[in-house]
Amino acid sequence: MATEPEVAMERMTEALSLSELEVVRRSLQAAVEGSFFPDWEFQTLMGVDRETVRAVFAAWPHQTIDHEDFRCAVVSSLNNLLGYPHNNEDELMTYVPEGRTAIRKALDQLVALGI
Repeated sequence: MATEPEVAMERMTEALSLSELEVVRRSLQAAVEGSFFPDWEFQTLMGVDRETVRAVFAAWPHQTIDHEDFRCAVVSSLNNLLGYPHNNEDELMTYVPEGRTAIRKALDQLVALGI
């Protein structure tokens, strides 16, 4: 019998399009590699450290860590790329050329799925 996190992951990969999955992957990459979030503030903003987000990015869309840490890494990365005043729109577009609208759509889908 599948656990709740396994069911949520299955729903996620079925509900999100390939392009939405790619937007999330690129957003995770931006959060980890970009200059959006300073090291001294990263864990406070995200709720997990940079290495945890890096692990989620490396395995995306597969969940290889604790469900709550996975969820926090994904949702916080997208949410903070949208709401944190990083003032790096040009850099954001190099990571996620589809822009903020695509990030918002993917985030909304994930939240609706309970991820």
